[in-house]
Amino acid sequence: MRVISLHTILFLIAQRLVFAVPYYHQRSRFTMPAFLRFARDDEDISSIRGEVSKSPISLVVAVASFVPRSKSLLAGIQKLENEYDSGACCGPSDASKPTVIVIKTDESDELEELAIELGLNDVPSYQIYRNGVVMGASERAADVTVDKIRSQLKSAAAATPTAGACCPPSTSSTSCCPDGSAPTDAADILKLVQKSYANTVNGEEGCCVSVQPEMLGYTQEQIIKAGKDTNLGLGCGNPINFANIQKGETLVDLGSGAGIDCFLAADLVGEEGSVIGIDMTPDMIYKARQNLSKRGMKNVQFRLGEIEHLPVADNTVDVVVSNCVINLSPDKPQVFREIYRILKRGGRIGISDVVIRPNKAIPQNLKSAEALAC
Repeated sequence: MRVISLHTILFLIAQRLVFAVPYYHQRSRFTMPAFLRFARDDEDISSIRGEVSKSPISLVVAVASFVPRSKSLLAGIQKLENEYDSGACCGPSDASKPTVIVIKTDESDELEELAIELGLNDVPSYQIYRNGVVMGASERAADVTVDKIRSQLKSAAAATPTAGACCPPSTSSTSCCPDGSAPTDAADILKLVQKSYANTVNGEEGCCVSVQPEMLGYTQEQIIKAGKDTNLGLGCGNPINFANIQKGETLVDLGSGAGIDCFLAADLVGEEGSVIGIDMTPDMIYKARQNLSKRGMKNVQFRLGEIEHLPVADNTVDVVVSNCVINLSPDKPQVFREIYRILKRGGRIGISDVVIRPNKAIPQNLKSAEALAC
């Protein structure tokens, strides 16, 4: 039996009550421009994600004929093709011309559900992908414009290394223009990672890609509870969901960032428990402590430190969690030795991370030093 969330049910009911227009009238509202591809009824979320993962840059747009702006928005997106044909440096070019997929949500229930599953809950709304990873997305339907889409497409294209392309000027010592080499010294690796994440938390031009939390396994309730200021979209999962956190426990988060997992864990351990976030980037610790001061939680603290040398006493922790951070360490065995040191007997770990699979090649765009630092 298929389970549909309450959020989805309410959205579908609202659409049907307010916009009960026969489909055969709606289908005539849009034409089929060559630059755009319209999603089919028989496509599912896996096929869409598979397609965008094969394209350097992709744009997925949700529209409906009952929203007058949809027609002009699609016309504006169609005109962007001329800009890509101009081949401007550090902007659109043939090498970075996006795959454009349009989901007409009012043509069938299947297309409407497809948009919702992708996180496109408003009409119009959009997501921009780089090699299958979300680079940007609309927040409100009222804010969706061709200019905003153009700007985010250019940013995604500039961040993607392509033959003959140039990179935007950078005032940072960490450039997004890879020179084909990666640091091998442990101190240099840590410095690169630290700089990349400092750029991200400070809103500066950086190389790390932010991902919508829904795609990482966070529920809407968790996203709202944690707060927008804690979500930098830098994880690759949701370890809180499977760490089996209990009341009264002490939890340590390796690479705590702005605090999203720490604040979610704080509710689970309760007032009698404690949560310790560890991060080696001073800018992240500052941001997390700012977020903590706004919440007034007494059972959460953030400490500056490296995960290879945790500022935590021996045998004091019930559970250690980490979200896409251990892969960044130049000495992973030392990280696990530290985890073992601080855990109590019978302690647990909950880790979301990425690994290299044997006999699987790493895509060329992920081999740069900057990509490996994110």
